[in-house]
Formats: sequence, C-alpha cells, structure tokens
Amino acid sequence: MKNCLITHIGDPDGAFPIIFCNLIFSNTEFFSCEVDEVDEITLEVLSHHGDYEKIYVVDLCFNESIAKKINNDDILKNKVLVFDHHASREPLNKYPFITVISEKNGRKECGTTLFLKYLQEFTNNKILYKSSLIEMVELVRELDTYDFIKEKKEDSFKLGDLYNIYGRDNYIETYTNFIKNNDTFFFTEFENKILDLEKDRKERYIEEKLELVKKATIDGIPVGIVFAERYRSDLGHAIVTRMTDVDIAIIINIGRSVSYRASKDEIDVNTLAVPLGGGGHKHAGGSAIPEGLEEKIVEYIFKNIKWDK
Repeated sequence: MKNCLITHIGDPDGAFPIIFCNLIFSNTEFFSCEVDEVDEITLEVLSHHGDYEKIYVVDLCFNESIAKKINNDDILKNKVLVFDHHASREPLNKYPFITVISEKNGRKECGTTLFLKYLQEFTNNKILYKSSLIEMVELVRELDTYDFIKEKKEDSFKLGDLYNIYGRDNYIETYTNFIKNNDTFFFTEFENKILDLEKDRKERYIEEKLELVKKATIDGIPVGIVFAERYRSDLGHAIVTRMTDVDIAIIINIGRSVSYRASKDEIDVNTLAVPLGGGGHKHAGGSAIPEGLEEKIVEYIFKNIKWDK
C-alpha cells in the first residue's frame, strides 16, 4: 500500500521530505501546497485514507478541528503523523500524532530535520545516514531557520538558489539521484557556473528592490516593506542588515505569501505573522495572502470591472 506526504511547496524544507520518501519508499503520493491550502488538502486525503498506509504532514500543520477529527478516529490517529516546526502550532502537541518542535537544546529545527529523525528511527535505512544527505539537510535547516553556522552560510543560500533555478520537480529529481550516487555533498561544476550567473542576477535584483522598500511602523515595530517574487531570504536579510532602522523585513509576493525576516536577537517575526494566521521561527516566518487580494487590487485599478462568472 502506498504512503501519502503533504508538504510545503515554497522551499527546500518542503522538497527534502519528498526526496526522503523517494529514497526509501516504493510508492508515495505527494501533495505540495501553501499554508492556507493544507486544511483543504488534508480533508481530501482523509476522505480517501483507506488508500494509504501512512499519511505524513511535514513542514505544515492543519487546524485543531481536523486534529480532533483524527484523534476521535482509531484508524486515522494511528495512520496520520505530523512533523512541523512552527512555534504557533506547538499547542497541538497535545495530540499524540503531532510533533511540533521549533527549537531543541538550543538548535532550531525544521520540517526536514524532524521528519528525517523519525524516518531514521522508523526504517533504519542506511541511505538516510549518508554523509551527502546529512550535509544537505543541515544546509536546509540553516536556510529555513536563519540559524547559520558561519562557514556554511554561503552554501545554504546556494542550495536555496538552486531550488529556484532547477524548479521544484527537477530539484527533487536531481538531489534524489545525487544522494544515491554520492557519499559526500558538493556543488557540481555545472552548478557552480549557473550559481555564478545567478549571483550576479540576484545581486542586481536585490539592489533594485532595496530602492523600493517602504518604511513604516506596525504595532510599534519599524518595518521595511517591499513587493517581490524572488530571493525572499536574501532580500529580507539585506533589508534588516543594511537598513539599521528596520527591525523586520516584510516581503509580499502577491501570488503566494508574505515573508518576514529579522536579525536582531530581541526581535521575533511571529509578533506580526501569528495574528495573520502564519508563524515560523524567531527570525524567519510567513503568512498567507488574504483570500481575494488579487481581485481587490484589480478592482482598485479598474474601477468599472465586471468579473465573468
């Protein structure tokens, strides 16, 4: 019987759980989604739970009403397992099938690290202990949590850049095969060349966006706001490190989500993200775009628009 994996579509932390499943399971059905889609997709999967041996939800978590539904069903509560790292979901740890850990022993966790630990214990598959995989997982963790080890920081950003360059499906396929065929992690000659090209493009993009940052204050917190579709981690990092009067960078991607970045120890982006239904780590988080926002923008520009039904 096949397994099911529901994971985040936005970044490597949502891609690597798929890579793990590709490496150790013969048949897994994948659902990649945004934060605001996870409840709907989970309910759809649960309605066909008989098709699956296990249902994994990683780097995401559904709402409490769904958790209660699962907990009241003897079959589901032994079939569903959640591995999330967003602090706003920690109250759901009261359900035995949900594991939410944002930080443990002074080390920030991500969905990828939590799922890997479970799979290592559950399957004891040797490939999950390969140095190449372990090295890449650490880079994913650092990039996703902004908990950088100085000498690995550049490689973390490079691995994130390759997610955008390859595209999600090619990224997953490329690194599934890479881990199978390599004992240690390295960037190939081809990847280094395209990363050099990407570096120039990224730097130009960030410089252009820095010129467009609007400064404001939200709930007493000085913020820098910019609309951008690419390089959200790098752009956010540039805003909060170069603009000394900005505590939190807010990067709005109209078609996808809002990202929050900070660097000062005393600043927690969840102050802004959680009230909007989002969350994340202290220095890196996100929230969903409000439903209907794109239509409202169009209606603001074109006053007399009439939508087709």
